[in-house]
Amino acid sequence: MDMVRVCVSLCVCVCVCVPCMTCCLFDLLTIRLIGRFAGIINTEGKMWKEQRRFLHERLRHFGMKHMGDGREKMENRIMIEVYQMITELADKKSAPVELGSYLSSAVSNVICSLLMSVRFRHDDPKFIRFTNLIDDGFKLFTVTAAAGFIPILKLLPAFNYAFNKIRQNFGEISNFYQEIVDDHKRSFDANNIRDIIDGYILEIQNAKEEGRSEQLFNGKNGDRQMQQIIGDMFSAGTETVKTTLQWATVFALREPHMQARVQEELDRVVTRFRMPMLDDLPNLPYTEAFMLEVMRRATAVPLGTTHSTSRTTTLNGFTIPKGTQVIPLIHAVHMNPALWKDPEVFNPERFLSADGTKVVKPDYFIPFGVGRRVCLGDVLAKAELFLFFSSLLHTFTLTVPQGASVPDLRGQAGVTVSPQTFQVCAKARYVENVVEGETQSSREPFNVFPCLPYLSCPVQ
Repeated sequence: MDMVRVCVSLCVCVCVCVPCMTCCLFDLLTIRLIGRFAGIINTEGKMWKEQRRFLHERLRHFGMKHMGDGREKMENRIMIEVYQMITELADKKSAPVELGSYLSSAVSNVICSLLMSVRFRHDDPKFIRFTNLIDDGFKLFTVTAAAGFIPILKLLPAFNYAFNKIRQNFGEISNFYQEIVDDHKRSFDANNIRDIIDGYILEIQNAKEEGRSEQLFNGKNGDRQMQQIIGDMFSAGTETVKTTLQWATVFALREPHMQARVQEELDRVVTRFRMPMLDDLPNLPYTEAFMLEVMRRATAVPLGTTHSTSRTTTLNGFTIPKGTQVIPLIHAVHMNPALWKDPEVFNPERFLSADGTKVVKPDYFIPFGVGRRVCLGDVLAKAELFLFFSSLLHTFTLTVPQGASVPDLRGQAGVTVSPQTFQVCAKARYVENVVEGETQSSREPFNVFPCLPYLSCPVQ
């Protein structure tokens, strides 16, 4: 309990004291421009509760659950993109690549299939433009956010430029989202709900027929709500997963003996005749512990989603007025030496039981946030992190390009804290064949894909 109290004390900060780095902490003017209190991230009260409940039900319908019927839908969506990414990496034949672009398109397509039943190639001009607009927006928000704490900054030319650029980018992104909504309306079939957007269209139709349109979305425009939901889920569901996987690659390069230990565990449990599946996770404690330690040590999202006090209260002797924005300091908790021994050291074994056979997660491990605004897509994110990372190491050995330095741990601040740009060589692993009692290495890289017939299935 003492540890938990320390965690709670560290985990809360009144927003007027802390400059922000994440999209959750824009000043009020920026939120009104971008979110107009639509979507789910920038809403509160009754509308937030209704939207979270509706999205939770829809996501579970499409397989976002820990167990039970339908989970294979989620797994199939992810594995289709895993297969595509690994195929593209294999085509590079161990040449140095910047893994970020491959991860970006792969992770984005998982959420795109769930949201709007589309997928993009990583070199698709429309996709590149779309992701560039979002990336630019996240960088510009770090400029405008400071004005929420120092209002006089709004008078500076740099702020005006950033604010106007955000307005321009937002208009272009909104048009992109509206094209998706319009396409769905034209092909909508109430008997075949394909994705989240179809789910919203059905809900809007039902509300109209039942005479509750004015209550739905607090009377706000339905198209505007769908645009913002696409934006909220795409932003939250891609950047964090991609960045965490990039950090996992960094630590695999920095700690090759740990990478080898993950591969040994995968070979032993999964075997060399198929790819990892979600059902394998309970039998892969070290692999899971490695990813948990990545999430702790890197903490891609250092500040959690903003909360607000519903009444005046006190914390550690300080009075916090009603309506104060409260920000969970996730990075501070994950790097607190009172909670973690040698927190600067990357050590997956801190998440293992004494005998190394079970994963142990303390209460103060909070990568997906805290409270009622904890990440809505944590089930999907956990599945993506495991399947992408384990499949990558099951198929390749990751090495630093010849003559290059090992990536350091200095991050770049934006909506997430991402690694500095780096390249990696993905060398196909070879399978050991036993021939006449002697172990010999085959000349062909290990091919796991024919053993996965569901990878050829369309997204459903």
